[in-house]
Amino acid sequence: MNTKTFYQAVLFGVVTVLLGLVLSMVFSSLKPELAKECEMWNKYYVFEVVLFFTGVVLRLLLEQPMGHKYLLEK
Repeated sequence: MNTKTFYQAVLFGVVTVLLGLVLSMVFSSLKPELAKECEMWNKYYVFEVVLFFTGVVLRLLLEQPMGHKYLLEK
């Protein structure tokens, strides 16, 4: 893996987080009332961390020939 791919994956992860946060604000009216245990997720930014790593892994998979073929070709 080269440095350019790594930087692109990190940038893709950041964009995924930003897009996820914007969409969560847009659809916040649909959010149900959650239990007290779920407040811990907000405390440690678990949602944002999961979105970031989703973006990074997705970008890295798209860079691989097998992942590119599987995800983008019909």
